[in-house]
Amino acid sequence: MQLLAKDQTMNNEEVIDLGKYLILLKKSWLKIAMFTILVTALTTLVVFSITPKYEATSTLLIEAQAQKAVSIEEVVGIDSTQKEYYLTQFEILKSQQIAERVIEQLKLEERLEFNATLSTEKSVKQMIKELPLFQAYTKEEAKTEAQIKEAIRQSAIAIFSENLTISPIRKTQLVNITFISEDPVLAAEVANAVGNAYIDINVEARLAATKDASLWISNRLEELKQQLTISEQALTDYLNREQLIDDSGIDALASAEISSLTERLAEVTDRRIEVESAYQALRSGKGQDIAAVASIPVISTHPQIVEIRSIQVEAEKNVKELSLRYGPEHTKMQQAQAELQSVKTQGQVLVGQLLKGMGKELTALRGQENLLNQALDSKKGEFQSLTVKKREFETLKRDVQTNRQVLNLFLTRQKETTATSDFEAANARFTDYARVPQEAAAPKKGLIMALAMVASMGFAVVMVFLLDALRNTVTSVKDFEERFGLVPLGGIPQVLEKRFKKKDLDNTVFDDKTNLQFAESIRSIRTAITLSQMGSGRKRLAVTSSLPNEGKTTTAINLAMAYAKMEENVLLIDADLRKPSVAKRFGLKQYQQGLTNHLLMGTDLNQCLFTDDISGLTILPAGMLTPTPQELLSSEKFANLLDELEQRFDRIIIDTPPTLPISDTMIISKLAGGVAIVVKANSTRTASMKNTLARYMSQGINIDGVIINQVTQKALKGDSTYGGYGKYGTYGTYGENPAKA
Repeated sequence: MQLLAKDQTMNNEEVIDLGKYLILLKKSWLKIAMFTILVTALTTLVVFSITPKYEATSTLLIEAQAQKAVSIEEVVGIDSTQKEYYLTQFEILKSQQIAERVIEQLKLEERLEFNATLSTEKSVKQMIKELPLFQAYTKEEAKTEAQIKEAIRQSAIAIFSENLTISPIRKTQLVNITFISEDPVLAAEVANAVGNAYIDINVEARLAATKDASLWISNRLEELKQQLTISEQALTDYLNREQLIDDSGIDALASAEISSLTERLAEVTDRRIEVESAYQALRSGKGQDIAAVASIPVISTHPQIVEIRSIQVEAEKNVKELSLRYGPEHTKMQQAQAELQSVKTQGQVLVGQLLKGMGKELTALRGQENLLNQALDSKKGEFQSLTVKKREFETLKRDVQTNRQVLNLFLTRQKETTATSDFEAANARFTDYARVPQEAAAPKKGLIMALAMVASMGFAVVMVFLLDALRNTVTSVKDFEERFGLVPLGGIPQVLEKRFKKKDLDNTVFDDKTNLQFAESIRSIRTAITLSQMGSGRKRLAVTSSLPNEGKTTTAINLAMAYAKMEENVLLIDADLRKPSVAKRFGLKQYQQGLTNHLLMGTDLNQCLFTDDISGLTILPAGMLTPTPQELLSSEKFANLLDELEQRFDRIIIDTPPTLPISDTMIISKLAGGVAIVVKANSTRTASMKNTLARYMSQGINIDGVIINQVTQKALKGDSTYGGYGKYGTYGTYGENPAKA
């Protein structure tokens, strides 16, 4: 088998063969061109039959705040600070309310474009409905005039909405209103009318809301006045009942009295505690001398105590000084002692008097403290009563103030709404009005035709590539080489003569001068086989195919006849014992004595051989049918017969059964030493061919080559490898009547 000139050590990466696709486009250029021209022509007809559409656009500025006559808050409205505000306005522009207003204003229902019932021509749908067969199965109830008008209205709204486009301009408050119509003037009118309708609807809504608000405020004012009167009367009654002018000074006076009482009570309490402490100390130290009593803080500052204490200290000092000079019996000493004792006696008398005075003071302080506590409790009660009165007073006063404020607010709002009730506060205005378009916006004839041409050409090219990719058969020698990486032995063209339409090719085709191209292809294959077997000494060659009806018998016969032209003794053996056809091709009986007769019945070999008078080719037919053809072909007799025939003939061509259905060919090919596989162009599937090759390779059987049969004349002309050399090419250009093989 001849391999392509490829380096077998190369990576098995897939390489895109651009040349293959260029050749494919070259082969199919006429189909692509015809398809492109046809589609472009049809598109042109359709485009020029379409009614032109005109597009007009107006631009509207939607303001966040409507204009105001005076600086007041809006009574009602949408919060324009929200991000949904503009989206809401865009949807309002698309609403049916605006559509109905524009349709009514411009009387669009009276135009054929919006009312199909005005057309005198019946549509295809109407014609179908009027068919008797259709009416028999669909019975429609008669519609009233109101239902018909409603249907026309809804249809007009649908058509209107379909041709209307609202396009906001990003990052601005502008919005484009575009309308498409068959009438350019109408397109501009509708685009402007939609903007005006939107403005009018907003203005009307605001005016209606203002009037409603004014009426509601007027009704509410009467209620508010009554509430204010009631609250003011309640406050007056309370002041009279409680004998109050107002609440001014109540808090300050009560707070000052309670504070004063609290301070006085604290002072008296402190004094009582101080006196009580001294009194208790005097009582507990009643027998003590004046020195001990003088140590009490409260008494130590008493003038008489200070004086008597000073006298006692002087007397004690005098006694101490005299005791240093005189004895206790001395007159001066006794006199000094008498004076000291007199001072101590006076101190005790003074302590007794102080104790009695403190007792009286303590009783007075306790009484005063009780009186202050009672007064303080009384003032606290009075203060709590005043607090309750004040709270009730403030409640009534606040009610009056609130009612007065609400009433004032409503009075102000009533004046504002009354003053602005007839002011049209528009929230949008035109920045550009739509103008009458001078050229149709659709259809864009040139662009559509150009796109149709490009698209159809691209589609045709893709389909060519797709069909080629999906094709799982071989079309030519070059195609087989590209798919399998193997160089075939050659290709046999189709023979399209009328006499072979209903029967197989016979032994006359090879020498027929009208089929020189066919004969030349067989000779080319013969040369290729001879060169491939040169030096091997082989004489045998088996011819097979993957499946039946691929031309293996025709190829074997004509290849044998070609060898008979070159060599003296050439033998053709029909080894297809299941469906033999070689004898019939040479005009012999179908079951002419042959191979099976010799092997099974011992018929003389010479009686089984037949010589063709025209070509000189010797033929060994299959003979009679046998129930065990595979056992016969694998027998030693058959192998010995081949050896014997090899001694008598220079070349032996063996026609074998197809490979995939049965295994007979594997046995014959093993004995022959090699096999040539016939592939039918545009018929044999690549999967079948791969299975056939795999079978022979797995058994180690030599594949002498592949022969492409029934190649079309077109494929032959496009095969630059094996043709293209004019009258000197492998297939040439002569033989203008190629036929089926």
